[in-house]
Order: sequence, then C-alpha cells, then structure tokens
Amino acid sequence: MPDNQCSILVTAIGSLSADCVISTLKELNHCVIGCDIYPPEWHAVSKECDKVYRAPWASEEKKYIDFLLSISKENNVRYLFPLTDPEIDVINRYRSLFSKNDILLCIPCEFTLSISRNKSLLYETFKDDAFVPSILTYKSIVDKISNPSFPYIAKPLDGRSSEGMCKIECLKDLERIMELENYIIQEYVDGFIFAVDYVRCKETGHDFSIPRKELIRTKNGAGTTVQITNDYILINLVSYIGNKLDVNGCINMEFIKNKDDYFLIDVNPRFSAGVAFSKVAGYSMVESHLNCFINNNILNPVIFYNQIITKRYREEILSV
Repeated sequence: MPDNQCSILVTAIGSLSADCVISTLKELNHCVIGCDIYPPEWHAVSKECDKVYRAPWASEEKKYIDFLLSISKENNVRYLFPLTDPEIDVINRYRSLFSKNDILLCIPCEFTLSISRNKSLLYETFKDDAFVPSILTYKSIVDKISNPSFPYIAKPLDGRSSEGMCKIECLKDLERIMELENYIIQEYVDGFIFAVDYVRCKETGHDFSIPRKELIRTKNGAGTTVQITNDYILINLVSYIGNKLDVNGCINMEFIKNKDDYFLIDVNPRFSAGVAFSKVAGYSMVESHLNCFINNNILNPVIFYNQIITKRYREEILSV
C-alpha cells in the first residue's frame, strides 16, 4: 500500500452517514474495512468496502472491543471511524488499549465527549454563557419544577437520534418522567431545527461549518430536505461552542431557532446523518476530519450559497 494510503475501519456501515464517509475515503484511495451488526448483504455500501465483517453489539463491551482489535490486526488498520454514539461511548472507555495496538481513534477527546454525551452537563456548561442561548433544563429525580408551565420536552440524559424523547403536556406525565433516572426535562421552544456540520483542528485552531435548516425531518431526527444557510450569526456561535468544547475533528450541533435566537439543543460528537449535505454544498467534512488526525489541518474554507438539497432513496438488489 502506498505511503499516502492507509487502512481505515468504519463501524456501523448501516448508519445514515456511512455512504458519505466510505465513498469519501475511497475517493482518497484508502483501504476501507467496514463492519455492522447486520449482515453485509443488507447494506448497499458493503460493496464499496474492501472487506466487511459482521460485528457484535457494542453493548457486549468485551466481545465488541476484542472484535475491533482482532479485525484491526488482521487488516493492519491504523485509524478507527466509529459512526454511532453507543459505539463511541464504549470505544472511549478503551482508549489506552487501542493506543497500545497503534490504532488511532478518530473521535473527539475525553473532555469533549464528557460534555457532549451528557445533556445535563452540556446545559450546565453554557447556561450562564451570555453568548449561547440555552433552554431551561431540569434533571429528573434531582430537580423540582415549581408551578409547571406546559408543555415540556423530555429526553434521556445520553440519548441519541430522538430516541426516548417525548412531549409532556400534563402534570401526571411530568411526575412520571421526574421519577425516572437519567432524564432531562426542557421547556418547550417552538421553531425550526438547524443542524450544523462543524470541523475543527485542535492543533491549528482552524475551523469551518456549514449550517442547514431542516425543512423535512424524520421522527428520529434526520433531515431529508434541508436548506443550506450562510448565516454568520449561527456560524460564529458554532465556532465559539466548538472552541469552548476543545473539539478536534468533525461533529454536529443542533439548534432550534425562535425569533432571532438559536437555542443550543444538542452536540453530537460524530458525523451527522446528513453530512453528505455539506459535501454537496462543496465541502468534505470527512476528509477534513481525517486530516485532523493525520495532517493536523482541515481543508480550506469554501464559499457556499443558500440552496435547498434533498435526499432520495433507490432500491437495489444486493443478493438473490
């Protein structure tokens, strides 16, 4: 393999970001090893990988980590690209083990993950920051809500993709949620969701982002039709948050716009489901992400324009 090529392991190739991640790495002439909990013939992107393996569930921690180390050794993997939050949570706990095996984890640092993967801590980090509009947030069991004003939104503390999220419209439901462990309850704010793909190189401090207004969004929080927007207020806000969190690589932030304010609702320490939207708009977040771990700098910023982009899906026969 030429010096400028390397073997990269991409997990969860059935996830929505996988197609963009794998196709970009292949365009850069890297060897891509893919894995997923489902059989390869269930995912069209399997055909783009050099090798594909069926993985155990990340919840089976030891089995999962042993699996990753085994196929990494077999394929001389140098870089690991996990694509989902549960995998990142587990892999993060075994950083030293991957380091001993000369495998570089292409994920944010422990500090970034500790805040971004805990919605209560994320709120605490920015609630008194005059530059970051935050939604009043309570923690189940710990906090009390006096004189409740409905509706509220409840989410798991470490939730992802809108899993477990619900709207609370009465006292009975509020009391039930407040008795559950590891939930947050937020005041309801109406408005459009804005997702922002953001990449930052920790070594140089250079960063870049592409925001999008989600015009059509699935129930699990994935935009299918979006409007790319060159809003410098939002771009500056994202840069400020990224520097505060000491981000390295590509992550995704989500906001809800109410009147003129962008309220921070989530920081996802991974590629967004819609990272391909940024590529269509003219910037490769995936290549810049890899650069943060190889070349210590991101691609140069590009000029992008307000435009509407939509996803579409096609049927394809993989096996008979």
